[in-house]
Amino acid sequence: MRKSQELSDPNSCINRSAPEEMVFVLTSRDAAAPHAIRAWVDERLRLGKNVPGDPQIVEALECAATMEREGRVPNALRHVGQDAEPRTDWQQRVYDEIDRER
Repeated sequence: MRKSQELSDPNSCINRSAPEEMVFVLTSRDAAAPHAIRAWVDERLRLGKNVPGDPQIVEALECAATMEREGRVPNALRHVGQDAEPRTDWQQRVYDEIDRER
């Protein structure tokens, strides 16, 4: 889930967590994130907490795939302003793809 969606959705994981509950966030900048997500999915399935078709599992696997497809592109994801460096061609292509997905 994109950060903006996570924060604006009242039913998101972050918004449903208790104020003092520990949370851990993975971002697409982290090369280990897709692997960590898939390991989490494997463990949820092993523990019997989910089955493969559960929406939570499907969303997690789609997130991992999107992270891999888009790569680690923090500059492409930030807003280009006066003090930001211009986007490279590949960054602009990724940014355009993200806009099309919205």
